[in-house]
Amino acid sequence: MSALLRLVFIVPFAYLAASAAAGLTIYGAWRSSDSVPMDGQLELILGGLLVAMAFAAVAFPASLIGLIIAEIFRHRSFVGFVLLGLLNGYILSWTVADNQAFSQFGALFQDFFGETFLRRFPVSTTAYLAGGSAWGLVYWLLAGRHSGLGEPDRQN
Repeated sequence: MSALLRLVFIVPFAYLAASAAAGLTIYGAWRSSDSVPMDGQLELILGGLLVAMAFAAVAFPASLIGLIIAEIFRHRSFVGFVLLGLLNGYILSWTVADNQAFSQFGALFQDFFGETFLRRFPVSTTAYLAGGSAWGLVYWLLAGRHSGLGEPDRQN
């Protein structure tokens, strides 16, 4: 029952929380480099969540494969999850940056902010890799430290 509970509730929650952390990290890096305008905290939160949605959608296939392998083989290494996050960040930088389909997300917030919000995703591989490493850290903290579908390790 514990493994089913873990797969149904804990792993998806950890994935979404880690994606939110990655989105906020990436958007914060863009903001600190003046790649996007900022009017207030609400924009930071909305922009971070917008990037988090893109991160979660684009990184899902690679993450799913990596997380299945981690669960089956009880991989609990912090470094392994951060490397998976870095892979996700690299995939995001390769896929999303300057992509017109993802640029349309910014048009959704045009009326709210009065100008086009995130007309295109800025190209900054470093920001995407920082977001990926934040993803790996948060996922490891929430679910990766206890990964494994079999019996838990017994301490004598």
